[in-house]
Amino acid sequence: MKNIVLLGGSNSVMVNGLQKGLKEYANVTNLALGGTTSLQNLYELKREKNQEAIQNADLIITESNVNDIINSYSIEKFSLYLIYRNLQYLYATLYELKKSVCIIILPFCGENYLIINNMHRYLANYYGFGIIDIHDYYQNNEIIEFGNKFSVHQLAVVNRNVGKEIAKNIDIFKISKKSLDINMPEFKIVTPENMQRNSNFKIFNPNNSMYNEIVYRLEKGNSLSFNDCDGYEIIGMHSWNLENSGEITKLGWYMATIHCSSIYLNNKNCNIVKSISKLNVVCEIQAEPKIDSNLIVKFNDENLDNTEFYHAAFTNRPDYVALPYFDLIAFFLCKPNPKMKLFDLSVIPTDKDIEIDKDIDRSYLIPNIVFFKDSMEFIDEYIGYLYPNIVKHIDSVLTPQIIKKTEAQILSQLNKNTPQIQPSMQLSLEAENKILKDKIKELETNYQKAIKVKNHLSYKLGQALIKANKNWYKGGYIKFIFEAMKIKKEHKNKDKSNI
Repeated sequence: MKNIVLLGGSNSVMVNGLQKGLKEYANVTNLALGGTTSLQNLYELKREKNQEAIQNADLIITESNVNDIINSYSIEKFSLYLIYRNLQYLYATLYELKKSVCIIILPFCGENYLIINNMHRYLANYYGFGIIDIHDYYQNNEIIEFGNKFSVHQLAVVNRNVGKEIAKNIDIFKISKKSLDINMPEFKIVTPENMQRNSNFKIFNPNNSMYNEIVYRLEKGNSLSFNDCDGYEIIGMHSWNLENSGEITKLGWYMATIHCSSIYLNNKNCNIVKSISKLNVVCEIQAEPKIDSNLIVKFNDENLDNTEFYHAAFTNRPDYVALPYFDLIAFFLCKPNPKMKLFDLSVIPTDKDIEIDKDIDRSYLIPNIVFFKDSMEFIDEYIGYLYPNIVKHIDSVLTPQIIKKTEAQILSQLNKNTPQIQPSMQLSLEAENKILKDKIKELETNYQKAIKVKNHLSYKLGQALIKANKNWYKGGYIKFIFEAMKIKKEHKNKDKSNI
C-alpha cells in the first residue's frame, strides 16, 4: 500500500470522514488538528517527529481553507495579508519537499471565502500541485445551498468517498514539474525543554489514539526565556491545557472552550496576552514579537486583558472558568528571508473564481454528489422537521399499540365487572359506561389519526432514515437517497390516483 500524510483541520480528524476513505487503500499518517489554520499544517511539516512519515510519503494531502476563512472574521480577525503569507510559507515548503501534493478546497461560504479560496487556487497553479475543488463542484452544480446546511463539517459520507477516490487513484498525483527559486525563510520549533526554565515545572504526557505530546505547565512562580533565537519572530504557539491532574479533559466541546487560561509574553517592546481553552491547539501569535534575551514567557497570573484571541476560547461568557495555569508544548518561530518572493494580495481576484490549470485539476475524482440535489426536499424535511420532532414521531409509531392495549384493558374490565352489578347501581353504571365509551371513541379517533400519520410522506421518510441510520456502515445513507426518491414517486402517484 502507498503512504499518505494528511494535513488539515477537523474535517480531516472526523473518524468516518476523509481519513476513513483514505485508509481503505493506503497507509495514512494523520497530522490534522481541529480548529487550526494552514499554520498548523506548516508546523507539522517542520516537527522532527514527523520527518520519517513525510519522507516516506507517496502523497501529501492538505486542507485548511475552512479554518482560514473562519479566522478571517471570527474574534481572531486575521488580516488577509497574514493568511496569504502563511499559505505561501506552507505551499513553498511543500514544493521544496519534492513530493506529490493534493490540495482540497472544501465547500464553505463564510465571509471572505471567495478571496481565501482563490489564494489556494492561485498557489496551486503557481506551484503545480494537484487540486480537488469541492467548493467549485458544489457551486457549478447548484448544490451550494445543500453544502451550506452542514456549515463547517460536510456529511462524512461525502468526504469519505473523496478520500477513497484519492487513495485509489494516488498515482495520478505527480511531483510538480515547476522550476522555481524560493529563498525560504528559516523556521524553528522551540519547546520548553530547550528553553531557559526559571524555577520548577510540572511535566505531563497527554496522549490518545491520535496525539502524543509533552506539556510543560506554566503557573505562578515560574517562567521561560529563549536561548539562541535572536532574529527569529514568534509566529505560532502549540498548547494543550489539561485538567489540574494533567489528564486530558473529558468535558464536551462547549464546556472545554469556556475553561481557559492565558499566557503572557513580555519584553520592552511587547506585551502579549492570549487565552486558550482546554483544547489541543496550534494558533498564530499575530503580534509576531522579535525574540531577544529579555523576552519572558509566563502564566498570566496578573489577570491582564487579552491583546489577541483564539476563536474557541470563550473568555467573555458568563460561565467562563479561569484556569490557574497554562500548559505549553512549543513555540513556532520564523526568521524571514528578504529574498523570498511573496505575492501581493492584488493578484487575487475578489469577484470571480480563479480557474484551475487543467493539468493539475483532479476534481473529477469527486463522487457524483449531484443526486443529492433531487432529494434536497427530503433532507430539508429531515433537518427542519423530523429531527426536532423525533419524540413526536416516536409517539406516532407507538400510539397504535398504546391505543390497542388501553382499549383491551378497558373492555376487559367492563366484561369482568358487569355480571356483579346490582340493579340499584344501573344508573351510575350507565353514566360510567358512557364515559368509558367516549374514552374508547376518543382512542379510536386517535388511532385513525395515527394510521393516517403512517401514510404521511414525512413519516415514511422518517422510517427510511431510521433504517439508514441503523445500517450506516453498509452504505445506509446512500441507499436512503434512492429510497427517498422512490417514496416521493409513490406518494405522488397515490395522490394522483385519489383525485
